[in-house]
Amino acid sequence: MKEIIEILQKNNIICKKLQEIKLNTKKKIRAFLGVNIKNEYCLIVAFYKKSRFLSKDIETLKEIENIAKINFRYKKKILILNGEICSKAKEKLKEWRIFWF
Repeated sequence: MKEIIEILQKNNIICKKLQEIKLNTKKKIRAFLGVNIKNEYCLIVAFYKKSRFLSKDIETLKEIENIAKINFRYKKKILILNGEICSKAKEKLKEWRIFWF
């Protein structure tokens, strides 16, 4: 969680509260719900993979988004990636802010 906080601070996003969402998956994905200084809910998803983030990974991201919608209505969506992103996937994720490790 420390590295997630550091990445957010580098990009001027400060969360007062940050809570991890438990996911039932074997993939290396971590998801967090946070509250920033303006009291807006943020959904933060980190993908740990060496290969590219492809269009098929967007389905996994939407599943996580649906899990988070049950509990909160969030205004900011942040995606943190370890590797590169496919151009088609980047077009589909216009509403997400994308950061890299």
